[in-house]
Amino acid sequence: MLTMGVEEEFLLLEPHGAVAPKAPEVVRRAGVDEQIKTEYMSYQLETATPVCTGLDELRRELSRLRLAAAAAAERSGVRLVASGAPPFPAGPMMAFNEEDRYRRLARRFPEATEAGGTCGCHVHIGVPDRELAAAVLTRIRPWLPGLLALTVNSPVTGATDTGWASHRYRTQLRWPTFRPPDVWASAEQYDREVRWHLAAGTALDESGIYFLARLSARYPTIEVRVADTGLGVADTVLLAGVVRALVATLIEDVRQRAKIVPVAAGRITERLLAVARGGTRTADEAARLLGKITPQLDANGDTGEVYAGVERLRREGTGAERQRRLWKRYGPTRDFVGALAEATAPLALRV
Repeated sequence: MLTMGVEEEFLLLEPHGAVAPKAPEVVRRAGVDEQIKTEYMSYQLETATPVCTGLDELRRELSRLRLAAAAAAERSGVRLVASGAPPFPAGPMMAFNEEDRYRRLARRFPEATEAGGTCGCHVHIGVPDRELAAAVLTRIRPWLPGLLALTVNSPVTGATDTGWASHRYRTQLRWPTFRPPDVWASAEQYDREVRWHLAAGTALDESGIYFLARLSARYPTIEVRVADTGLGVADTVLLAGVVRALVATLIEDVRQRAKIVPVAAGRITERLLAVARGGTRTADEAARLLGKITPQLDANGDTGEVYAGVERLRREGTGAERQRRLWKRYGPTRDFVGALAEATAPLALRV
Protein backbone atom coordinates (compact mmCIF):
# COMPACT_ATOMS: atom_id res chain seq x y z
CA MET A 1 0.00 0.00 0.00
CA LEU A 2 1.42 3.37 -1.02
CA THR A 3 2.00 5.99 1.68
CA MET A 4 0.64 9.51 1.39
CA GLY A 5 1.02 12.95 2.89
CA VAL A 6 -0.79 16.21 2.24
CA GLU A 7 0.15 19.88 2.29
CA GLU A 8 -2.79 22.29 2.57
CA GLU A 9 -2.56 26.06 2.10
CA PHE A 10 -4.90 28.50 3.87
CA LEU A 11 -5.72 32.20 4.01
CA LEU A 12 -5.73 34.35 7.12
CA LEU A 13 -8.52 36.93 6.91
CA GLU A 14 -9.74 39.70 9.15
CA PRO A 15 -13.34 39.10 10.29
CA HIS A 16 -14.53 41.59 7.65
CA GLY A 17 -12.54 39.83 4.90
CA ALA A 18 -9.33 41.78 4.41
CA VAL A 19 -6.19 39.68 4.19
CA ALA A 20 -4.37 39.58 7.53
CA PRO A 21 -0.54 39.39 7.39
CA LYS A 22 -0.25 37.57 10.71
CA ALA A 23 1.15 34.21 9.62
CA PRO A 24 4.34 34.38 11.73
CA GLU A 25 2.30 35.21 14.83
CA VAL A 26 -0.23 32.45 14.14
CA VAL A 27 2.54 29.89 13.56
CA ARG A 28 4.12 30.82 16.89
CA ARG A 29 0.80 30.50 18.69
CA ALA A 30 0.06 27.13 17.07
CA GLY A 31 3.30 25.64 18.35
CA VAL A 32 3.18 22.61 16.01
CA ASP A 33 6.80 22.21 14.96
CA GLU A 34 7.30 22.08 11.18
CA GLN A 35 3.70 21.05 10.55
CA ILE A 36 2.22 24.55 10.43
CA LYS A 37 4.38 27.00 8.48
CA THR A 38 4.32 30.38 6.82
CA GLU A 39 3.90 30.59 3.04
CA TYR A 40 4.61 32.96 0.13
CA MET A 41 2.38 35.74 1.43
CA SER A 42 2.36 36.65 5.10
CA TYR A 43 -1.41 36.11 5.18
CA GLN A 44 -1.00 32.44 4.17
CA LEU A 45 -0.31 29.29 6.18
CA GLU A 46 0.64 25.79 5.06
CA THR A 47 0.02 22.62 7.05
CA ALA A 48 1.85 19.37 6.35
CA THR A 49 0.65 16.01 7.62
CA PRO A 50 3.00 13.22 8.64
CA VAL A 51 3.31 10.24 6.32
CA CYS A 52 0.03 8.30 6.50
CA THR A 53 -0.96 4.80 5.41
CA GLY A 54 -4.77 5.04 5.62
CA LEU A 55 -7.51 7.56 4.93
CA ASP A 56 -8.78 7.46 8.53
CA GLU A 57 -5.31 8.36 9.77
CA LEU A 58 -5.03 11.11 7.18
CA ARG A 59 -8.43 12.53 8.19
CA ARG A 60 -7.35 12.71 11.83
CA GLU A 61 -4.12 14.50 10.94
CA LEU A 62 -5.80 16.97 8.61
CA SER A 63 -8.45 17.74 11.23
CA ARG A 64 -5.87 18.12 14.00
CA LEU A 65 -3.79 20.57 12.00
CA ARG A 66 -6.76 22.60 10.79
CA LEU A 67 -8.13 22.90 14.31
CA ALA A 68 -4.73 23.90 15.72
CA ALA A 69 -4.25 26.52 13.01
CA ALA A 70 -7.82 27.83 13.38
CA ALA A 71 -7.49 28.15 17.16
CA ALA A 72 -4.16 29.98 16.83
CA ALA A 73 -5.66 32.28 14.19
CA GLU A 74 -8.58 33.17 16.43
CA ARG A 75 -6.22 33.96 19.31
CA SER A 76 -4.58 36.40 16.89
CA GLY A 77 -7.94 37.95 16.03
CA VAL A 78 -8.22 36.53 12.51
CA ARG A 79 -9.94 33.65 10.72
CA LEU A 80 -8.47 30.60 8.99
CA VAL A 81 -10.14 30.11 5.60
CA ALA A 82 -9.67 27.30 3.07
CA SER A 83 -10.27 29.02 -0.26
CA GLY A 84 -8.22 28.94 -3.42
CA ALA A 85 -8.16 32.75 -3.67
CA PRO A 86 -8.73 35.72 -1.33
CA PRO A 87 -12.40 36.68 -1.70
CA PHE A 88 -11.98 40.43 -1.13
CA PRO A 89 -9.50 42.97 -2.60
CA ALA A 90 -8.82 44.40 0.85
CA GLY A 91 -5.74 44.55 3.04
CA PRO A 92 -2.05 44.32 2.10
CA MET A 93 -2.40 41.93 -0.85
CA MET A 94 1.34 42.14 -1.63
CA ALA A 95 2.51 41.45 1.94
CA PHE A 96 5.33 38.97 1.27
CA ASN A 97 6.77 36.57 3.76
CA GLU A 98 10.12 37.90 4.98
CA GLU A 99 12.07 34.86 3.77
CA ASP A 100 14.68 35.80 1.17
CA ARG A 101 13.51 33.10 -1.26
CA TYR A 102 10.05 34.63 -1.51
CA ARG A 103 11.51 38.09 -2.07
CA ARG A 104 13.63 36.73 -4.90
CA LEU A 105 10.59 35.01 -6.41
CA ALA A 106 8.69 38.29 -6.41
CA ARG A 107 11.58 40.11 -8.11
CA ARG A 108 12.06 37.37 -10.71
CA PHE A 109 8.34 36.88 -11.52
CA PRO A 110 6.49 40.12 -10.76
CA GLU A 111 3.70 39.29 -13.21
CA ALA A 112 3.03 36.04 -11.34
CA THR A 113 3.21 37.43 -7.82
CA GLU A 114 -0.56 37.88 -7.50
CA ALA A 115 -0.83 34.12 -7.96
CA GLY A 116 1.34 33.73 -4.87
CA GLY A 117 -1.69 34.67 -2.77
CA THR A 118 -3.69 31.66 -3.94
CA CYS A 119 -3.98 28.38 -2.06
CA GLY A 120 -3.55 24.83 -3.32
CA CYS A 121 -3.53 21.31 -1.96
CA HIS A 122 -0.51 19.11 -2.71
CA VAL A 123 -0.79 15.33 -2.34
CA HIS A 124 2.43 13.34 -1.97
CA ILE A 125 2.44 9.63 -2.79
CA GLY A 126 5.50 7.64 -1.81
CA VAL A 127 7.28 6.18 -4.87
CA PRO A 128 11.00 5.83 -3.99
CA ASP A 129 11.94 4.44 -7.44
CA ARG A 130 12.51 7.63 -9.46
CA GLU A 131 12.44 5.83 -12.82
CA LEU A 132 9.05 4.39 -11.95
CA ALA A 133 7.85 7.75 -10.63
CA ALA A 134 8.88 9.52 -13.85
CA ALA A 135 6.99 6.93 -15.90
CA VAL A 136 3.90 7.50 -13.76
CA LEU A 137 4.11 11.28 -14.35
CA THR A 138 3.97 10.67 -18.07
CA ARG A 139 0.81 8.62 -17.64
CA ILE A 140 -0.91 10.90 -15.11
CA ARG A 141 -1.30 13.78 -17.56
CA PRO A 142 -4.77 12.89 -18.98
CA TRP A 143 -6.20 12.49 -15.45
CA LEU A 144 -5.25 15.93 -14.15
CA PRO A 145 -8.50 17.61 -15.34
CA GLY A 146 -10.49 15.06 -13.34
CA LEU A 147 -8.48 15.79 -10.20
CA LEU A 148 -9.06 19.52 -10.64
CA ALA A 149 -12.77 18.93 -11.22
CA LEU A 150 -13.08 17.25 -7.81
CA THR A 151 -11.39 20.15 -6.02
CA VAL A 152 -12.33 23.49 -7.64
CA ASN A 153 -12.76 25.96 -4.77
CA SER A 154 -12.06 29.56 -5.80
CA PRO A 155 -15.07 31.15 -7.53
CA VAL A 156 -15.06 34.42 -5.57
CA THR A 157 -12.28 37.01 -5.64
CA GLY A 158 -12.16 40.76 -5.86
CA ALA A 159 -15.51 40.80 -4.03
CA THR A 160 -17.21 39.29 -7.06
CA ASP A 161 -18.25 35.93 -8.40
CA THR A 162 -15.72 35.53 -11.21
CA GLY A 163 -17.77 32.93 -13.07
CA TRP A 164 -14.82 30.56 -12.76
CA ALA A 165 -14.88 27.46 -10.58
CA SER A 166 -11.09 27.78 -10.02
CA HIS A 167 -9.86 31.35 -10.29
CA ARG A 168 -6.69 30.03 -8.65
CA TYR A 169 -5.93 27.87 -11.71
CA ARG A 170 -6.41 30.88 -13.97
CA THR A 171 -3.96 33.08 -12.04
CA GLN A 172 -1.37 30.33 -11.51
CA LEU A 173 -0.94 30.15 -15.30
CA ARG A 174 1.27 33.23 -14.95
CA TRP A 175 4.05 31.02 -13.56
CA PRO A 176 6.15 29.73 -16.48
CA THR A 177 6.24 26.13 -15.21
CA PHE A 178 2.60 25.84 -14.12
CA ARG A 179 1.61 23.24 -16.71
CA PRO A 180 1.09 19.48 -17.06
CA PRO A 181 4.19 17.27 -17.00
CA ASP A 182 5.70 16.31 -20.34
CA VAL A 183 6.19 12.81 -21.74
CA TRP A 184 9.54 11.77 -20.28
CA ALA A 185 11.24 8.51 -21.18
CA SER A 186 13.30 8.45 -17.97
CA ALA A 187 14.06 10.21 -14.72
CA GLU A 188 17.17 11.64 -16.40
CA GLN A 189 14.98 13.33 -19.02
CA TYR A 190 12.85 14.77 -16.21
CA ASP A 191 15.98 16.04 -14.45
CA ARG A 192 17.26 17.49 -17.72
CA GLU A 193 14.00 19.44 -18.08
CA VAL A 194 14.37 20.78 -14.54
CA ARG A 195 17.96 21.84 -15.24
CA TRP A 196 16.84 23.59 -18.43
CA HIS A 197 14.26 25.65 -16.54
CA LEU A 198 16.82 26.63 -13.91
CA ALA A 199 19.33 27.67 -16.57
CA ALA A 200 16.68 29.54 -18.57
CA GLY A 201 15.50 31.44 -15.50
CA THR A 202 11.91 30.17 -15.73
CA ALA A 203 12.27 28.70 -12.23
CA LEU A 204 14.18 30.01 -9.24
CA ASP A 205 15.14 26.58 -7.86
CA GLU A 206 13.91 22.99 -7.90
CA SER A 207 11.12 23.83 -5.43
CA GLY A 208 10.02 26.51 -7.90
CA ILE A 209 9.21 23.95 -10.61
CA TYR A 210 5.43 24.17 -10.51
CA PHE A 211 4.41 21.30 -12.80
CA LEU A 212 0.86 20.14 -12.00
CA ALA A 213 2.45 16.83 -11.00
CA ARG A 214 6.16 16.50 -10.33
CA LEU A 215 8.87 14.55 -8.56
CA SER A 216 9.14 16.25 -5.18
CA ALA A 217 12.32 18.24 -4.66
CA ARG A 218 12.37 17.20 -0.96
CA TYR A 219 10.85 13.74 -0.63
CA PRO A 220 10.84 10.39 -2.53
CA THR A 221 7.31 11.10 -3.72
CA ILE A 222 5.14 12.00 -6.66
CA GLU A 223 3.61 15.35 -5.76
CA VAL A 224 0.26 16.17 -7.39
CA ARG A 225 -0.26 19.95 -7.28
CA VAL A 226 -3.21 20.62 -9.58
CA ALA A 227 -5.90 20.99 -6.88
CA ASP A 228 -7.34 24.02 -5.15
CA THR A 229 -7.19 23.74 -1.38
CA GLY A 230 -10.19 21.79 -0.08
CA LEU A 231 -13.01 23.76 1.55
CA GLY A 232 -13.50 20.95 4.08
CA VAL A 233 -11.42 18.05 5.37
CA ALA A 234 -13.67 15.61 3.51
CA ASP A 235 -12.72 17.26 0.20
CA THR A 236 -9.02 16.74 0.88
CA VAL A 237 -9.48 13.14 2.05
CA LEU A 238 -11.38 12.36 -1.15
CA LEU A 239 -8.64 13.88 -3.29
CA ALA A 240 -5.91 11.94 -1.47
CA GLY A 241 -7.77 8.64 -1.81
CA VAL A 242 -8.28 9.18 -5.52
CA VAL A 243 -4.67 10.28 -6.14
CA ARG A 244 -3.21 7.30 -4.27
CA ALA A 245 -5.38 4.84 -6.18
CA LEU A 246 -4.55 6.57 -9.47
CA VAL A 247 -0.80 6.40 -8.84
CA ALA A 248 -1.09 2.73 -7.86
CA THR A 249 -3.08 2.03 -11.03
CA LEU A 250 -0.52 3.78 -13.21
CA ILE A 251 2.32 1.88 -11.53
CA GLU A 252 0.60 -1.33 -12.57
CA ASP A 253 0.21 0.04 -16.11
CA VAL A 254 3.95 0.72 -16.22
CA ARG A 255 4.81 -2.74 -14.92
CA GLN A 256 2.41 -4.39 -17.36
CA ARG A 257 3.81 -2.21 -20.17
CA ALA A 258 0.36 -1.03 -21.03
CA LYS A 259 0.31 1.19 -24.07
CA ILE A 260 0.28 4.94 -23.40
CA VAL A 261 -2.65 6.56 -25.18
CA PRO A 262 -1.18 9.73 -26.71
CA VAL A 263 -2.91 12.93 -25.66
CA ALA A 264 -1.61 16.24 -26.96
CA ALA A 265 -0.53 18.72 -24.31
CA GLY A 266 -2.82 21.31 -25.89
CA ARG A 267 -5.81 19.03 -25.47
CA ILE A 268 -5.01 18.48 -21.78
CA THR A 269 -4.68 22.22 -21.29
CA GLU A 270 -8.05 22.79 -22.98
CA ARG A 271 -9.71 20.30 -20.65
CA LEU A 272 -8.08 21.88 -17.60
CA LEU A 273 -9.31 25.32 -18.64
CA ALA A 274 -12.81 23.95 -19.24
CA VAL A 275 -12.84 22.51 -15.72
CA ALA A 276 -11.47 25.72 -14.18
CA ARG A 277 -14.15 27.74 -15.94
CA GLY A 278 -16.81 25.42 -14.54
CA GLY A 279 -17.77 24.20 -17.99
CA THR A 280 -17.15 20.49 -17.29
CA ARG A 281 -19.50 18.30 -15.27
CA THR A 282 -17.75 17.01 -12.17
CA ALA A 283 -19.81 13.82 -12.34
CA ASP A 284 -18.44 12.98 -15.80
CA GLU A 285 -14.81 13.48 -14.73
CA ALA A 286 -15.40 11.54 -11.50
CA ALA A 287 -16.93 8.65 -13.43
CA ARG A 288 -13.87 8.47 -15.69
CA LEU A 289 -11.55 8.41 -12.72
CA LEU A 290 -13.55 5.81 -10.81
CA GLY A 291 -13.65 3.59 -13.87
CA LYS A 292 -9.87 3.69 -13.99
CA ILE A 293 -9.01 3.32 -10.30
CA THR A 294 -11.68 1.12 -8.71
CA PRO A 295 -9.56 -2.08 -8.63
CA GLN A 296 -6.88 -0.21 -6.67
CA LEU A 297 -9.49 1.38 -4.41
CA ASP A 298 -10.65 -2.16 -3.64
CA ALA A 299 -7.07 -3.25 -2.96
CA ASN A 300 -6.54 -0.30 -0.57
CA GLY A 301 -9.89 -0.79 1.18
CA ASP A 302 -10.85 2.75 0.14
CA THR A 303 -13.76 2.04 -2.23
CA GLY A 304 -16.54 2.89 0.22
CA GLU A 305 -14.84 6.07 1.39
CA VAL A 306 -14.10 7.39 -2.09
CA TYR A 307 -17.46 6.46 -3.61
CA ALA A 308 -19.22 8.11 -0.67
CA GLY A 309 -17.09 11.22 -1.20
CA VAL A 310 -18.01 11.41 -4.87
CA GLU A 311 -21.69 10.96 -3.96
CA ARG A 312 -21.36 13.79 -1.41
CA LEU A 313 -19.99 16.07 -4.14
CA ARG A 314 -22.90 15.12 -6.37
CA ARG A 315 -25.35 15.91 -3.58
CA GLU A 316 -23.73 18.98 -1.98
CA GLY A 317 -21.57 20.32 -4.79
CA THR A 318 -17.89 21.05 -5.16
CA GLY A 319 -16.15 23.57 -2.94
CA ALA A 320 -16.77 26.18 -5.65
CA GLU A 321 -20.49 25.42 -5.76
CA ARG A 322 -20.78 25.53 -1.97
CA GLN A 323 -18.85 28.81 -1.85
CA ARG A 324 -21.08 30.26 -4.52
CA ARG A 325 -24.21 29.38 -2.51
CA LEU A 326 -22.72 31.12 0.56
CA TRP A 327 -21.89 34.16 -1.58
CA LYS A 328 -25.45 34.37 -2.89
CA ARG A 329 -26.76 34.09 0.66
CA TYR A 330 -24.43 36.52 2.45
CA GLY A 331 -22.65 38.60 -0.20
CA PRO A 332 -19.52 40.59 0.75
CA THR A 333 -20.09 40.48 4.50
CA ARG A 334 -18.55 39.23 7.72
CA ASP A 335 -21.09 36.41 7.61
CA PHE A 336 -19.54 35.12 4.37
CA VAL A 337 -16.08 35.06 5.98
CA GLY A 338 -17.52 33.35 9.05
CA ALA A 339 -19.26 30.70 6.96
CA LEU A 340 -16.03 29.91 5.08
CA ALA A 341 -14.11 29.69 8.37
CA GLU A 342 -16.75 27.35 9.79
CA ALA A 343 -16.53 25.10 6.73
CA THR A 344 -12.72 25.08 7.08
CA ALA A 345 -12.61 24.06 10.76
CA PRO A 346 -16.10 23.52 12.23
CA LEU A 347 -16.63 24.89 15.71
CA ALA A 348 -18.24 21.60 16.77
CA LEU A 349 -14.87 19.85 16.35
CA ARG A 350 -13.01 22.32 18.56
CA VAL A 351 -14.57 21.22 21.88
